[in-house]
Amino acid sequence: MERRRLLGLLAVGLSSGCLGSLPDSTGPRTPPSAPAGEQRYTPETPPVRIATFDAKETDDGRLRVVGEVVNDSETERVVTVEARVKAGETESTRTVGVTVPSGETVPFAVEFDISFDAFVKGGNLDVTLT
Repeated sequence: MERRRLLGLLAVGLSSGCLGSLPDSTGPRTPPSAPAGEQRYTPETPPVRIATFDAKETDDGRLRVVGEVVNDSETERVVTVEARVKAGETESTRTVGVTVPSGETVPFAVEFDISFDAFVKGGNLDVTLT
């Protein structure tokens, strides 16, 4: 019995150094300063961009891509929205011109001759401004 007690105390004594405190955080508490005379790089958000897009089904079962273009610039912009779809072996691209007044958001929609069901079963969708 004394032997078990001694082994238990020995195990606690040897492990106490490992369990003495919780680990501290590492690294600086604040990010480093930007180099002298230079600004820190932050990615710019383009003033005209696609805010949202989604795939919907038309009344006759085809694929419709809908979304919104936002214009944060100080002037009206005319942009082309390009939607690329791949469903199975079928690939298709559609474009639509959109005029977006300054400070506003304008919806867009394009329809494809691809069935919505074929798209849902593993299709890919990419929408960009060109």
